[in-house]
Amino acid sequence: MRKSVRGFGGTSERVMKKVKDVLHVALGNDEVLRAARAQAAMRRWAEVVGPTLAERSHPDRYGRGTVWVAVQGSAWAQELRMMKDKILTRLGEISGEPSLFNDVRFGVRPLPERFTPAPAPTPKPDDVDVKDLSIREIAERRLARWKDEGRG
Repeated sequence: MRKSVRGFGGTSERVMKKVKDVLHVALGNDEVLRAARAQAAMRRWAEVVGPTLAERSHPDRYGRGTVWVAVQGSAWAQELRMMKDKILTRLGEISGEPSLFNDVRFGVRPLPERFTPAPAPTPKPDDVDVKDLSIREIAERRLARWKDEGRG
């Protein structure tokens, strides 16, 4: 179906297409889709190698069937190399596509910093027992505290 569209620059011809028909072309090739599936499996690295090795290694990237893994030290890299077949099998199981992973390469490199959430703030003594106070009393206490902290 052809549809004429008037824009700022005059009339232009556009062809309406379904997203499913264009998506494959837009992505360029199947390798992009394979990489997305591989990334989903690699996010579950602790399930693949166990918690101890997962703390000392991290999958860096995936390309054309190969996973590159950053490892904390050469001894840990050797330990992972001895588990190579098991790692490939487990990644294939997790991804649901055994042919997605062909090789794993290990290199001693800095690991990314792990995200640790900030601890919850400890309630101030005057915030703990406010259920018996009026809104005005609560506001006055907070205003006084802000002034003490130099914010007000």
